[in-house]
Amino acid sequence: MSEVNSSNNIQDNNLNRGKLNFPVFVLPLFILVFVLSGFFVIFNSENVSVKKYLSYETNGKEIKNSGNYNILSSEDLSGKLKDTVYTDLDNWLELRINEQMVYQHWRDGRTVKYPVSTGNNKGGDPEALETRPGLFAIFHKVEHHQSSQFNAANMYNFMPFNQGIGFHSIDGTGYYVHLGVRPSSHGCIRMKHEDAKKLFADCPKGTLVLALKNYSARTVAFAPQGFKNEREYTKDEYKVMLASNLYNLLNGKYYTEERARFIIDPKVIPVSGVYISYDKEIPEKQILPRSYLKFYEKRDDLYTAVSYDDIVLTDNDEYIKLVSEDEEGNLHFSNEDSGKDIYSSADLVKKYFYNPIGVLPYFGPKR
Repeated sequence: MSEVNSSNNIQDNNLNRGKLNFPVFVLPLFILVFVLSGFFVIFNSENVSVKKYLSYETNGKEIKNSGNYNILSSEDLSGKLKDTVYTDLDNWLELRINEQMVYQHWRDGRTVKYPVSTGNNKGGDPEALETRPGLFAIFHKVEHHQSSQFNAANMYNFMPFNQGIGFHSIDGTGYYVHLGVRPSSHGCIRMKHEDAKKLFADCPKGTLVLALKNYSARTVAFAPQGFKNEREYTKDEYKVMLASNLYNLLNGKYYTEERARFIIDPKVIPVSGVYISYDKEIPEKQILPRSYLKFYEKRDDLYTAVSYDDIVLTDNDEYIKLVSEDEEGNLHFSNEDSGKDIYSSADLVKKYFYNPIGVLPYFGPKR
């Protein structure tokens, strides 16, 4: 009887060991695979999100990687940034004066280019003007306009955007030889008859025109479908937001200061244009948000804790002063030279919104 029981116990033990062998090895392996797969999915989705955001902000230009884990450096985050102005229309125009070409960008991704001839002031004519850079908007449209300055010259499919300067064609076709080659007009942008007619049909009033020579710190992009401004902004608010966005970008504060994103109201854009920073380039590196240490000292447990002026050590080993912390937890710092970069709203708008080129001269009709 004891031998039978012993045999049964051995079989039971073997069966129990067989049952335990499966979860001991397989369950931890299953858990490990599950955790790792979740980690890689989250990590990958975060990188995809970052890339999509940067691609949108850089108008689709390529973003390079740093390292094997797609960790973005300050160079990656700064190299191809532009101050983006958003439109809700279906197309906008990029006039490249140095190329004598206008590019019509469409919301669906198409780009159509047309050869043009811009203003030339090098021929000795005192009334000739060079076409100027800036961000503009088409503010008027007329199929047949007669110039009030140049002997009632016929201008067909005329769309002015910079005071009296705009896109149009003129009588004849002899001027075609200059299109896409060199400036030849008194200031306007001459086009072929069929090109001017098509552009006239495609572009409603308010279509943005970015005119540049070799460089612009600003670009235009299409607002996402369905995007709407948070509220109705005043004209002055638009100006301050445009000026602040460009100021922060040019001074390396793109990531450390709040950035307003909105659809521009074309009526805010003056006929003299908005500044595009054609004479000052965006810095190669933007300042990244910095870490800090806060130090507090208590006089005694019997007394209320007293917070002294905080000394902050940045990741660049620079010591700055933490002036205050508001109710929402926002920190306010100060440096000895920080006042150099502080502008009032009026000064900010004057320097970073208005086109410094100013108003064009007017030449009355010849008698």
